[in-house]
Amino acid sequence: MSCGPLVAALLAVTACKDEPAPPSPDARPPDRAVPKPDARPPDRLPPDAPPPKGWVVAYEERFETTSLGSPSWTPDPVPDDGPFADHGAYFKDVTPPKAYRLSQPIGDGGWLTVESYSRSETTLYGSLVSLVEDPSQPGNKVLRLSSPAHTDATVIRSTQPLPSRYRLSLRVGHASFGDGKPGLNGYTGGETAEPWSSADETAENGFYWLAILDAVPRPHNNVWIHHHRKLVVDSDNHHPPWLEIWDGTKFVASGEHPVMLFALDGKGQGDEQTGKPFLSYAAGEWQPSGEIRAVDAYKEKTWYTVTLTREGDKLTVTLSGDFAFGGPARTYSAELDAAARCVFHYNLGALAASSPCVDTDHYPSLDASQPHWPAGSAYPDYFMLGDPHSNYYEGQVLYDDLKLEVWRD
Repeated sequence: MSCGPLVAALLAVTACKDEPAPPSPDARPPDRAVPKPDARPPDRLPPDAPPPKGWVVAYEERFETTSLGSPSWTPDPVPDDGPFADHGAYFKDVTPPKAYRLSQPIGDGGWLTVESYSRSETTLYGSLVSLVEDPSQPGNKVLRLSSPAHTDATVIRSTQPLPSRYRLSLRVGHASFGDGKPGLNGYTGGETAEPWSSADETAENGFYWLAILDAVPRPHNNVWIHHHRKLVVDSDNHHPPWLEIWDGTKFVASGEHPVMLFALDGKGQGDEQTGKPFLSYAAGEWQPSGEIRAVDAYKEKTWYTVTLTREGDKLTVTLSGDFAFGGPARTYSAELDAAARCVFHYNLGALAASSPCVDTDHYPSLDASQPHWPAGSAYPDYFMLGDPHSNYYEGQVLYDDLKLEVWRD
């Protein structure tokens, strides 16, 4: 599906000041108790009304009565999703385990798709995806995504690629995917990342708040997504810590509930296991390439609001809520020129041969037929949230009020 031409202007990287937020995202508007449709499709206007201009709601999912369907598991066909897929060139000597997949459109017109993976066909769909009562507001329904086992994985994605100008917003919270402290870190114990790695599972646990990928999002081994991310808000609870969190005055080494906001540096060297280096936003500015730093830390039993806007090459992200260091009613806002900074695979249209982002190198385990970012290549934007790892992460997280807006001239 064509996403249209990108805006040509190249803007300087700008880091917006952190500002006080509007009222806490846990507070719902007064009319929230009145039943509302779960989704708003575009252009529901009187026949004689002129089409609206500016930002227009294309879809809005409130998860009050959303039908999640009742799909059945099918044997995992091991999708050929590139060299880092479960049996791709990088993992050619790995035999993927027997597993099962399901793909279920949900929402108005099927604008969202559930993608799930499990190694047992007896895993109940409802144990992975369900509508539950909001712990912060009884009577309100929200979406729960769960991974009962570290070998379960479920994401919600956009069914179609996104246009060149869009705004996404959602609430995410009440996460229970480990704590980043010494010990089991949310796991039962004894789990490993087999067969793609023998690493100890308990070292890392987490979930994605919202991410933009350059390919159709669906569960894979943890390495796959590292090579397909463009812009990410996520949390990886880990120990010992390999990142720093801004506590308001200084960076502290901690893997406890970090909130990471980062783009991927397409001009950086990169690593076969972790992909391109991070461009992290923290302490009110974009950090040097490769520095892994978190904007703040999240609290348990708390809701947060995320908004991600793309306008041509300009990317803007805001995070609002009651943060561990920033305190209540806090908003963090960051803006980035994707073209000027060569955010990995930012281009929706063909990359010009003259672009400084062109990178014909390849990873040592691959050959020249798999360059990082060749001239003429183009990459769609898909959004994703949840747990995409079929060999990592165990827990659950809640989402609500997922909205997609598009621009109309």
